[in-house]
Amino acid sequence: MPLITLERVTKIYPPYFRALNNISLSIEPGEFVLLTGPTGAGKTTLLKLIYREEEPTDGEIFWEGLPYSSLSYNDFLKIRRKMGIIFQDLKLFEDLSVYENIKLSLDLAEISLPKKRAEVIIYDYLERFDLSLKANKKVKFLSGGEKQKVGFIRAIIRDPDYIIADEPTGNIDPLSIKEILSILKELNQKGKTVLLATHDPIIIQQVEAKEIYLHKGELIPKC
Repeated sequence: MPLITLERVTKIYPPYFRALNNISLSIEPGEFVLLTGPTGAGKTTLLKLIYREEEPTDGEIFWEGLPYSSLSYNDFLKIRRKMGIIFQDLKLFEDLSVYENIKLSLDLAEISLPKKRAEVIIYDYLERFDLSLKANKKVKFLSGGEKQKVGFIRAIIRDPDYIIADEPTGNIDPLSIKEILSILKELNQKGKTVLLATHDPIIIQQVEAKEIYLHKGELIPKC
C-alpha cells in the first residue's frame, strides 16, 4: 500500500490562482523521491498539502489508505510527530539559541532523553555542519545559510520516519550540501521515506531517486 496518495488534487488560492491542477501520484514507504521543477511550479504548495499545513481545494489525499478528510487534528498530529519537516521559510524561533531550537524539536516530539545523551546527539550534528561554536548564539544573529543548517538539524534530530525537505540547500555552501545529501541518503537506507523538493540540477544529478516533475502546477511525465 502506498504511504501517500494524491487523487486529482487541485489547489486554488483566492481569487483565482491555480497553484496545482488535478495532481495524482503515489509515494511508497521507504522511497527517496525528488520533487523537481522551476521556481513557482507548485512544489511548496504540494508539500504543504502533504504535511497538512493547507487543505486541497478539490481532490483527496490519503495516508496509508486513510483519507485526510477523515483524520481528526489529533489523528494527524500523531502522524506529523513522525515527520521531519525542513520548511522553506524555516520557522525557527529567532530569539532562541541554536541549541534551544534543536532541543525544542525533541521536546515537541515527546522524545525523552537524558540531558547528556541529548547534548551528545545535538553537538554531533552541530559539528558536522561547523556550528558547534555557535550553539548558544541566538538564531537571529546567524547568516541565512547557517539558519538553513539549523532548520535541517532540527528536522532530522529526532530520527523521523518521514523526511519532507523543501529546498533545503538554497543558501548553503557546497560541503554542507554534500553533508545534507549524505545524511538524507543514510536515513533512506535505514528505511526512512524522503521527499525532497529542489530545482537545483546538481542535486538532481547526485541523488538516485524517483523524480516527480511539476511545471505551472501540472504533473509532467519525465521522458
